[in-house]
Amino acid sequence: MAATAVVRRGTGRSGFHASQVRAGLVFILPYVIYFVVMQAGALAFAFWISLHRWDLLALENPFRGLENYTNLPENENFVIALRNTAYYAVVVTIVQTMFALVMAVLLNAKIRGSGFFRSTWYTPSVASTVVISIIFLWIYHPTGLLNSIISAVTGTQFQFTWLQDTRTALPAIMGLNIWTTAPTFMIVFLAGLQDIPRSVYEAAEVDGAGPVRRFFSITIPLLRPIIFLVVALGIIGTFQVFDQIQIMTTGGPLKSTLTVAFLIYQDVFKDQGQVGVACAMAFTLGVIIYVLTIVSRRYLDAKIDY
Repeated sequence: MAATAVVRRGTGRSGFHASQVRAGLVFILPYVIYFVVMQAGALAFAFWISLHRWDLLALENPFRGLENYTNLPENENFVIALRNTAYYAVVVTIVQTMFALVMAVLLNAKIRGSGFFRSTWYTPSVASTVVISIIFLWIYHPTGLLNSIISAVTGTQFQFTWLQDTRTALPAIMGLNIWTTAPTFMIVFLAGLQDIPRSVYEAAEVDGAGPVRRFFSITIPLLRPIIFLVVALGIIGTFQVFDQIQIMTTGGPLKSTLTVAFLIYQDVFKDQGQVGVACAMAFTLGVIIYVLTIVSRRYLDAKIDY
């Protein structure tokens, strides 16, 4: 009894000794400091800046309250950027989700050469967005690969300026994003498909359900949590698109590829340092992403028991 009392002395309700608790706190302390200073602190400071007329070169930054936020609907560049971003996000999120799901279903069917295709198809996803964007600059060039293929198929000299035309510049960047992001989501869907019990499909097959009926009545409902994850990640990623815009079009032509993330960068570093307005845009964008994620969870997420 005495020995047991000695061992238990200094042990809390959780069963951990006080020295173990202190050691654990020491190990997590660097991340706690990083989070407070670099994330929570920076976020709070950015919100404080958004309430001021904050310029990089100004000696005084007067308080404006919510004026930076209420003026956003009257900001022509912000309205254009938000419209472009919303269009970009809707198209890319829907297409890449559907494409990734179809490719995952095909690979899950154990077709010949699926391992090789999976590896080669996934390669662009691990490459730098800068490198991929430069490659697509060459592909979309008037004498690049895409026009060369069209010329070979049609038998005519085709030299269209994909990134210099207001009708095709943003869709061209959409194609780039879908091609590089869909393989990542394909792997996520493939993991979800392999987690579905084979017995469920066998029971449906015995009842006479064909491949299409099994896909819509079994695969889609059981993948709803995975679909929500993919859609949520797609929304977050597409609403923050920046790299491709900066490298390929810099918001042109005629603001047809101007996005909110790129506009925030311009307001801070190029437009006389309008940091207060840029922070207001950033927080507005964050609220939009949060609301859309909650809405998608409401309609897509589900807890599956099987």
